[in-house]
This record gives sequence, structure tokens and C-alpha cells, in this order.
Amino acid sequence: MENKYESFDVIFIDFYDKNYDFLVKYLLFFVADIGIAEDLAHDIFLRIYRSRNAKIANPKFKNYIKKAARNMVADHLKRIARDEAKNRKMIPVLYDLDETFYFSLENSIIEGDVISTVNDVLDEFSEKNRKIFTARVLDRKTRRQISEEEEISSYFVKRIEDEILYILRKKLKHFF
Repeated sequence: MENKYESFDVIFIDFYDKNYDFLVKYLLFFVADIGIAEDLAHDIFLRIYRSRNAKIANPKFKNYIKKAARNMVADHLKRIARDEAKNRKMIPVLYDLDETFYFSLENSIIEGDVISTVNDVLDEFSEKNRKIFTARVLDRKTRRQISEEEEISSYFVKRIEDEILYILRKKLKHFF
């Protein structure tokens, strides 16, 4: 006898195969970046899989994924705006003196502490995880690009990224 999880997996795989391309194209309309669209589609399907929503067999469930996609795009755009606002706050104020710019002493010390903390946190992880994280954050590669280069799943890339960011936020929270 087949248990309910095995039958859900079969239904989910069929649902995924039928709707993945549609969802990526739909998301691409909003974000205009194939990598981001694929990452968001992956996150949507991951949430559906985790919820074990048996309604995916219903043809009207496509409306649900369209709504989920719009919500995910809105969250993504809010996150980008929030990150940009944080970055603007974090950039030390430059002073103009005789057409030369320099950092104030206080900001230089804070910047050094932040860089040192980031280096310490990254040193706690394996070389492979650091490489994945820097490719994602500094090189702005998509999860798909990294997963293809490293031959790992995009979920694993996301998990590494989330784990490092969590520890960085925790250790840097007193700077903000």
C-alpha cells in the first residue's frame, strides 16, 4: 500500500513538470532576470512541497501559484529596497576637503570591525561554502548558475547562503 507522502510526491512531480516553465515565464514578466525568476519559482515550488497541499491536482491551482508568484515578487522587491536602504546607511559619510575624500576616524574603525567580523564568520565555514557565498553575494550569480558550476542543488546553495547570512546578521547586529 502506498502511503500518502509517496502519492503526494508523484502528484507534485507531475505538477512541477507541467507548471515550472509557465511559472518562470510568468515571473520573468515581473523581474526581467531569468536567474531571479528561476530562484523565485524554486522557492514557490519548495513552499508548495513543504506544505503538502493536496489541492495541486486541481486545475484551478494554477491561479494559486500565480498569486503566490506576485506575492513572492513583491517580497523580493521590498527586500531589495530594504537592502539598498541599509547599504546607504552603512556607507560611511565622505567629507570633501580640498577635492580629496577621506573617511572619518570613527567610520574607519567601525568599517574595520565589520570587515574583521565578516572575515571571522566566513573563516568558520568550509572553502566550498565560502566560494558559494561569495559567488552569490559578491559576484551576484544566481542560485542556478552556482548550482550548475558546483553541481549541487539550488536548494543547497540557498541553505548555505541563509546559514551564513543568519550568522552575519547575528554578529553584526550591534553595528546597525
